[in-house]
Amino acid sequence: MNRKKRIAIATAALGGTLLLTAGACGPTAEETARNQLQAQKSTGDTLEKKNLEEKRKREENPNAVRYLYLYSHGTPQGYYITRGKVSSNGSQRTPEQDNMWTCGGTSGNYGCQPIVVDGAQDDGSYGAPEPGIFFFLANGTMISTTLDYVQADQPIVGVNVPLLGGAA
Repeated sequence: MNRKKRIAIATAALGGTLLLTAGACGPTAEETARNQLQAQKSTGDTLEKKNLEEKRKREENPNAVRYLYLYSHGTPQGYYITRGKVSSNGSQRTPEQDNMWTCGGTSGNYGCQPIVVDGAQDDGSYGAPEPGIFFFLANGTMISTTLDYVQADQPIVGVNVPLLGGAA
């Protein structure tokens, strides 16, 4: 066989192999569906993400008016008209735990090792955080409670309890 024929046969064989390989490497229908779902999730188009974004937008509005109903043993006691977000008394601006380093040791082990310790609360004290929630009224009054509560963007129809703390 001459050189030109061998090159032609090799090229044809290589082309056929590439076509077969290319066909075998394509995604299956399941992989395509999974990739489309992943792309949808990563672009933020899920209803759950939209709900969370709307919730965060409302919570971060310092002028949002809310109606906070307090309950004791399942019975509504009264409600406040609040501004801004309800926050947990256990929230902190600093980490709950800190890393400290201890150096030295026995048996010739003098390297430094990290140990985890409880961090100070925002007020500099240590110990369990205060339970409950806190919130602010329009006049700046801070209210803190450990009662159960329900919060709404509008008054809840059918819950007839007194307004506590005055108007917003």
